[in-house]
Amino acid sequence: MTDPNPSLENTTVAAILAQRSREDSSELLEDLVATLVETVPGAQVQRALITRHVKRVRVPLAGYVYQLKRGSNGAFEASRLQEVRGVVVRTVPMEIDAFLAEFGLALDEELRRTEQGRQALRAWMDSSSK
Repeated sequence: MTDPNPSLENTTVAAILAQRSREDSSELLEDLVATLVETVPGAQVQRALITRHVKRVRVPLAGYVYQLKRGSNGAFEASRLQEVRGVVVRTVPMEIDAFLAEFGLALDEELRRTEQGRQALRAWMDSSSK
């Protein structure tokens, strides 16, 4: 039996991301950006000019830059970038499920590191469970 109100201690960001990508992938970027912008230093968001929907999010975590883009057909394009002094030296395209698992673990670790991150994680988990 699953707990309808998961606790911060026994739920990971990776699990929530995987669940949300299956349920409502069109809103995944929007929800993710709301949490990331306020809590992860260096997170960058690119929005469409007219609709203001998120087109791309880049997040530096654990020595990499994780990038998730929404293609023109609405599909996600995920990749892990290795940057050296601001220059991308390697881009690794990833399947969305593998990307969400790896990114989720790195994000989970980063958010749990600070009180502000833990509060943001708790708020995001609460909004994700509704």
